[in-house]
Amino acid sequence: MKAAKWAVAAAICAAVALGLYTNVAATAAAIGAVLVMGILYLYFIHFGRPSQVAGLDEVTDTTWHTVDLGRTTVSADGSAYAMFVRRGTSSNLVIQFSGGGACWDGETAARPIRPLGLVRGYTRDLRMFYFDSLTRLFPAGLAGMADRRATANANAFRDWNIVFVPYSTGDLHVGDTVNTYSHNGTTTKVHHNGRNNVTAVLDWVYANFPAADKVLVSGESAGAWSSAFYAPQIADHYPDSKLYCLSDGVGIVSERWRDIMDTTWKADSAKTLGFDIGTDLYEDALLHRCDATPRAIKYLHANTLYDDTLTRFGAALNRTSTETDAFIDDWAANTKASIARLDKSGLHYNFFLTAWGHNARKHATQHTLTNSNFYNKCTADGVPFSTWLKRNVIDDEDLSLGQGLLA
Repeated sequence: MKAAKWAVAAAICAAVALGLYTNVAATAAAIGAVLVMGILYLYFIHFGRPSQVAGLDEVTDTTWHTVDLGRTTVSADGSAYAMFVRRGTSSNLVIQFSGGGACWDGETAARPIRPLGLVRGYTRDLRMFYFDSLTRLFPAGLAGMADRRATANANAFRDWNIVFVPYSTGDLHVGDTVNTYSHNGTTTKVHHNGRNNVTAVLDWVYANFPAADKVLVSGESAGAWSSAFYAPQIADHYPDSKLYCLSDGVGIVSERWRDIMDTTWKADSAKTLGFDIGTDLYEDALLHRCDATPRAIKYLHANTLYDDTLTRFGAALNRTSTETDAFIDDWAANTKASIARLDKSGLHYNFFLTAWGHNARKHATQHTLTNSNFYNKCTADGVPFSTWLKRNVIDDEDLSLGQGLLA
């Protein structure tokens, strides 16, 4: 098969070379037309919004569908918000919280993520901070656990129902306010509407999935915090289900969290999320609960040791210099210390910690794994992330990996 692909590629290259030799203008025009058609296909077809449904009873296939959640939901820039659902063939459910940065002041609010900015190259100081509207990468760009084309060996969750919670409010899915930020003489209005968006999503989920054998509340990056924030509420709604909470790519220590969460974003964390904020939001969400309600949640925590996104966000949040590697090593030390504390806390908790794929020049590792092409590639102690997740959720084994990195 590989030889056949190379043969086809060689034939195409030969045909292009011959065309350029015999008629440069016509061949160049043909190549340009193909490129334009390809771009239009990707933008309007491949990354187009899936067909819309109102309820799960309208879904008769296993492809993605869009759900409009009404007027209470909105993206940061005031544009429309929606969720995505894919029906599975099992009675199990994934509620996946998307990542996508955050903003908390005039400078960060003035720098939303734009496609052109993504191709400008890597810099230690972040140029863009958050999605302010629904990106076309959702849900067509999802890989890893969301890849239903993979075999059961490559993706043990391929037959699960999946609800995907997009993120476009810059507030870790918890804000409840509209802020006008100023920076360099310009203003940016941001709808921090994460809490209302999630409430609408969960209302829809509860109405359409009244029961499930297993529920995996998972999240990546900003969504990794959200999975920990909302897992207790979801567990209360599914008391007869086995409940798992996966937080992939999480953790920044900062003295600013309380002010950002409750003053800037108006999360009202103690009342609405049920925990007291200290300096490590993820650890606080697990260990500093305001209520004493016992919940049978299995917490799963995944980090790479020199996460190239969280380290840079941490530097921006804490106003730390990025001129040396100190900000990276400090983040790694905090992450290891937090994992060690959580491992000894008495929670039902398992972790995946790895330095796999370390880029020595950048002193950086991959950010998230769950819905990326690294799902089956990234390893800890020689075990792929996908296998670690399967053994913890599908097989109900207790497995932590990367213990040697905590020393």
